[in-house]
Amino acid sequence: MSHDQIGDVIIVKIPDIIQNHSTAIGKAMLEQNSNSRVICADNGVKGQFRVRDLTVIAFNDSNETLTKVRESGHEFWVDPGAAYYSPRLANERLATVNSAKKLSATLGRKISVCDPYAGVGPALVPLANGEIIENIFASDLNPNAATLLAKNLVGHWAECRDARTLVNELPECCDLLLVNLPHDSIDHLPDLLGLLRKGHEVVIRGWAIISIDSLEDVRNRITAILSNSEIISLELEANRSYSPNDTYACFEAHILRN
Repeated sequence: MSHDQIGDVIIVKIPDIIQNHSTAIGKAMLEQNSNSRVICADNGVKGQFRVRDLTVIAFNDSNETLTKVRESGHEFWVDPGAAYYSPRLANERLATVNSAKKLSATLGRKISVCDPYAGVGPALVPLANGEIIENIFASDLNPNAATLLAKNLVGHWAECRDARTLVNELPECCDLLLVNLPHDSIDHLPDLLGLLRKGHEVVIRGWAIISIDSLEDVRNRITAILSNSEIISLELEANRSYSPNDTYACFEAHILRN
């Protein structure tokens, strides 16, 4: 059975044929994993905020799913039963740190970052703990995620907001814009451009789930969205498979806003 361990919470997919044995499975996993506290059955993703529908099947001391994780040397709070978090995207988050470092070097100063779909902030925690960041502006529409986001980014702007109206509150706030709403990133992009500063090179780093056969079409669409800016470079890469016909792609655009 496939499973993820998030902090001291283990999330396991239990096949329908053995659902009646969930409690016994949970107890056995708890005994076999000394660093676990809660075992949860994963019933799939539900709702607007892509939160896992979890059923606690075994636990020690406490059955709450709030836990602390350590990723790439940094710790932060997550609650897989209340807000989306995937440990499988750690490499993507490391690549974001590298992009931020390169932009800081290019501009010769600290940079400001905006992440309107920050979740609990896993992409931002390593930046907040580094030396290249001036300000972080982070938000999420899920109030549970926003609460954890503020807990993980003490000293930075972290709120529950609708990303598509954020520019009204934070115009031209950032040098690096993260757009991580994979099913809707491209659709939302026009509403986010005003968050980027003018007068120097800025970077958009985003992710999209798209058809494998439509990479060139998506590239052309992004180019059209950015047509009022000078495009220094635009990269679109199919990073990994999402389904037999779709890929999880990353795009990075370096632009000068007019």
